[in-house]
Parts: sequence; C-alpha cells; structure tokens
Amino acid sequence: MLSPYASARRRHADIRSDVYSFVRDQYVRAGVVTTDLRVTDIDRTAMEAWSGTWMGRRHPADAGAWNWPLLIECMPRRAAILPVALWSGDDLCGLILGRASRHRQTGVRHTVTLTYVERRPEPPPVPLRGEIVLLALSIATAYGKAVGASRIRLGYPEPRLIGWYERLGFVVARSGGKAVYCEREIKP
Repeated sequence: MLSPYASARRRHADIRSDVYSFVRDQYVRAGVVTTDLRVTDIDRTAMEAWSGTWMGRRHPADAGAWNWPLLIECMPRRAAILPVALWSGDDLCGLILGRASRHRQTGVRHTVTLTYVERRPEPPPVPLRGEIVLLALSIATAYGKAVGASRIRLGYPEPRLIGWYERLGFVVARSGGKAVYCEREIKP
C-alpha cells in the first residue's frame, strides 16, 4: 500500500501523462507539429540531452540559459508539479517547469504557475521553434483543468514578451513598474 504522498505523486504522474498525450495529439491533428513530437516528464534522459546540447550555451537575446539539473534538484517536493521536456524525435527542443498551487480549504487549486520555459539554443535549428511557449501554455491549461485550477500564471515573465502575452489574453501584474507575473483564466 502506498503512502498518501506516494499515491498523490502516482496520481499526478498519471494526470501529466494523459495531459501530454492530449496536447500532443491536439497539435499533431491541427498540423502544427509532426508526429515526431514527444512530451515527457523531465527525467535522466532529458538531463543527459541537456548536458550534451544545451549546457553552457546562451541564447542570442541572453534569455534563459538556466542550470536545469539544479532547477530540477530544487523543485518543490510535492505531487502537483509540471516538469516537462519537449522533444522532436531525439532532439530536446524545450524544457518547462511549473507547479499547481496547494489545495485551498475548499479543496480547489487556484493556479498553475509556469516558472521556467526555455527553448534549446541554436544552432542547429530547433524543430519546434515558435511553438515552445504555446505548447507550455496548452499543457498548463490542460493540467489546470485536470486538477481544478482556475488560472495560469507566468512567473517572472521575459520583459520582451510582455506584449505578446497580453495579446494571448494575459493580464500583467506589476510592482515598481516591473512585470512580476502574467495571469489569465482557464476557460472551461
């Protein structure tokens, strides 16, 4: 018999697996991506691919370049997390790290927060270029619906993308003139 925590981790792993399949199938059916798209949890294989193709490389805009093994090591030790690897075949194209808020006293989760979203630095060209953030939002939305969250939050958004996030329906929360997060409701 599993402990309550182990049971919750298993349940959320199953939810994530279903969400990954749902979003992948949606994007393939729409013709946005090819059938080579794979969506998985960030695991040892993803970290080995990161070490071989991303580590030490910077994006031209100097965004991202996070130490993903450290982020994974420091991620919250709870069941409702989103550690996502986006692949085109064997090419690790994107990494996403997020989490769902804790249950409220009413039993409802409030928010799914995406804290880190990054595309592999180029060259070579990234097959999923232009789709990483949209895939991240689709995954967060589907996961949010599955766990009963009412909104998506982008923590510490890249300042150069604020206008784009607003066009996607996000409202920007600012403190001292700086964007602290962007948020939008999850529509039923």
